[in-house]
Amino acid sequence: MFSLRRIIYAKAVYPNMWKIHGAGISGSYLFNRLKNEGIEVSISDPKISNFYIPCGFATNRKRIKPYLEKSGIDMEGIQTSSDERVTIEGNNFPPLVLDSTDICTIDKMMFEALLLQGIEPEKKTDVTGSDYHVDATGISRSLLPAPARDKRMFAIEKVCDRSPYDNFYFYFFPKGRGYFWSFPVGDHFHIGAGGIDLMEVRGSLSSFQGLRLLSRNIRMGPIMENIHYGNVVGIGESIGYISPLLGEGIIPGLESAEMLASSILKGNSFEEILMDYEKQVNVSLRKFQKLATLVENIQASKVMTMENIGALRLALSEAKNFGINIKLTKVLRHFL
Repeated sequence: MFSLRRIIYAKAVYPNMWKIHGAGISGSYLFNRLKNEGIEVSISDPKISNFYIPCGFATNRKRIKPYLEKSGIDMEGIQTSSDERVTIEGNNFPPLVLDSTDICTIDKMMFEALLLQGIEPEKKTDVTGSDYHVDATGISRSLLPAPARDKRMFAIEKVCDRSPYDNFYFYFFPKGRGYFWSFPVGDHFHIGAGGIDLMEVRGSLSSFQGLRLLSRNIRMGPIMENIHYGNVVGIGESIGYISPLLGEGIIPGLESAEMLASSILKGNSFEEILMDYEKQVNVSLRKFQKLATLVENIQASKVMTMENIGALRLALSEAKNFGINIKLTKVLRHFL
């Protein structure tokens, strides 16, 4: 809860409204944080309520908890499944059963609804006037200028009532072209694939009958230019703040939204907010750029380079943060 004094202070510092465009994870979280701090904020999203976006719904239980605590949300209210084991497989190694580092799946739509606190997003996007705007529109990046270079991959997912895999399962396509996944989500399974070859993605899913079939593109590289433009600032996938190694966007989306929230709550001018936010996000965007370059090099059969070796430990850390505890030797064996 917030006091009347805080509301008056917030309106004095920010006479203009913050308008968030996009009610996914990052946009909904930022809306929640600003609203709870008494800052005038609105949120819009043209998609229908409970729109089912292709997503494994997988994240890391430990890493998501701090964001839940800031939002007043109980983990047990959104978690759907978890497991102590993760199975990975690839073209050069048989199935490996590894220890999980707190991987779980969540009810993403429930999480977003709880963040919005019963508020229904506006359907129209209004960017007129002198308000401050946040582009949380994901892959469409509809408010910010188109990037000079934009790396994407295809993603298709089926919601199934059964799976041949008992726990969290990954199969990595040859030469870093993407991966197939099967994740338990409550009573169902999210079985999907993402990659640069659409035929390979489709082929990996051809034997599965889904209750739902979903598809979209996923941004797989950071956008280092135009993180903000005019009175618009981007968060989450709209600026490529997403893991280029695994395509995981839940924690990165929350992280970037929290960075912008912390910059706003310092009470500085809009220009100072942008400078502070850009300084924060660039640290992770540079890390994502190293991972994106690693993936591109592997796809081009440039494996044993000093640049790649330096980035491999970063990649292992990224996998562990997601929930996969894998050793360096296992990774090298797959790609050599």
